[in-house]
Amino acid sequence: QMFLAKLVELGTIDDQLACFLESVVRARMNIVVAGATDAGKTTLLRALINCIQAMERLITVERSLELGLRRHPELHQDVVELEEVLPDAEGNGGITIQELVRRTRRHNPSRVIVGEVLGPEVVEMLSAMSQGNNGSLSTIHARSAKDVFAKLAQYAGQYEHVDNAVAHSLIAGAVDFVVFIGKNRHLGGRRCVTTVLEVSGAPDGRVSSNTIFTRSPIDGR
Repeated sequence: QMFLAKLVELGTIDDQLACFLESVVRARMNIVVAGATDAGKTTLLRALINCIQAMERLITVERSLELGLRRHPELHQDVVELEEVLPDAEGNGGITIQELVRRTRRHNPSRVIVGEVLGPEVVEMLSAMSQGNNGSLSTIHARSAKDVFAKLAQYAGQYEHVDNAVAHSLIAGAVDFVVFIGKNRHLGGRRCVTTVLEVSGAPDGRVSSNTIFTRSPIDGR
């Protein structure tokens, strides 16, 4: 895939990780890309999306249309882009991200892509991912790969009052892999993927995971 190859060229990932990421996307795993602000999450998400075969029906849900998949019909022939609409000054109208994620089910998607998870839509998104929309992709702001599970559970509790253990069970049933990207101080702040976690269940009321790729002590990649 030329898009992942470009990230290899930039030093964001290496050849082995590129092959792995392409494989899990093609195998329809549910993936959350995580990192801090300006870590390169959206760029990595676009590269992963471009591993998806052209004929698959993609539904994107975003606060503002950044991914721009419809601009490349040669890569993605069947795309529905859904964008949040804010209410007017009196608080009337508008369509929330939560409602848009719910609406994706009516569009018969092959995959659902949530540009960035910010809270209210978490339970709807996890439900969609665990009920047949295999191969879904999203990004989330997080301090580390393992912080993703606590963040998703926190959002589920905060916005939908879901019990913590139930939230972790939902996460374990929906998310297959977390890919963490950040600015690498060993390489002058270059954006690099540093961790990939595989979710293995929630045996004690908390998501457990296996580390598939971890940060190198030599160059931080």
